[in-house]
Amino acid sequence: MKGVFHVHSAYSDGTKSIRSMAEAARSLGFSYLGLSDHSRSAPMRRPHCGETKKAVEEIDQVHAQMDGFHIFKGTESDILPDGSLDYKESWLKQFDFVIASIHSHFTLPKEEMTQRILKALRNPYTTILGHPTGRLLLAREPYALDMERIIDEAAKRNVAIELNAHPFRLDIDWRWCKYAKERGVKIAINPDAHDEEGLRDTRFGVGIARKGWLEPEDILNTLEAEAMQSFLTGRKP
Repeated sequence: MKGVFHVHSAYSDGTKSIRSMAEAARSLGFSYLGLSDHSRSAPMRRPHCGETKKAVEEIDQVHAQMDGFHIFKGTESDILPDGSLDYKESWLKQFDFVIASIHSHFTLPKEEMTQRILKALRNPYTTILGHPTGRLLLAREPYALDMERIIDEAAKRNVAIELNAHPFRLDIDWRWCKYAKERGVKIAINPDAHDEEGLRDTRFGVGIARKGWLEPEDILNTLEAEAMQSFLTGRKP
């Protein structure tokens, strides 16, 4: 693991500054960090566009001061019930990456939920599908969806699927990892961290990836920083 994505700061529902999260990631041996605060529709404490713009500017400032460590600018954009993302493309294009996630309307029928996610995967700015089934272990069941079709579409669109390493999620389920591998879908092991300590949850995701028969070449963020930069740049429209 060379770096992690899906990291929140105090600009949304995280508790620490961008600098604190970056310095903590570097101290853990990572060479890059992908900041992805929540977008405007998330039910968590959400920033308005002005705060998002300020966060993007601060990422650039902190990145310039951290020699040898890269901070990628991202967002966790909500997938709306109709499958569109809650930021327009004119706003999404400023980010290095976009994690598309569901945070509402969990009880849609299976086909409707599947079509919702398929549409999000077809958005040209979607880089990673975040916590794809929305489950919270011992608290919330995964929503109904056709995961095989989701993985097939991700393969077609070159979208990575997240293995959310937060111990309450561990989502994508390990049982789907082998099929994703067979279809050539990259898995992004992300901690969904909201403070420095949350970055350490990455190890739980590594364990689940091993359980699912994944190897380093199947994991997106085993790429070195320069290769990751090339991958992200190459995916943008």
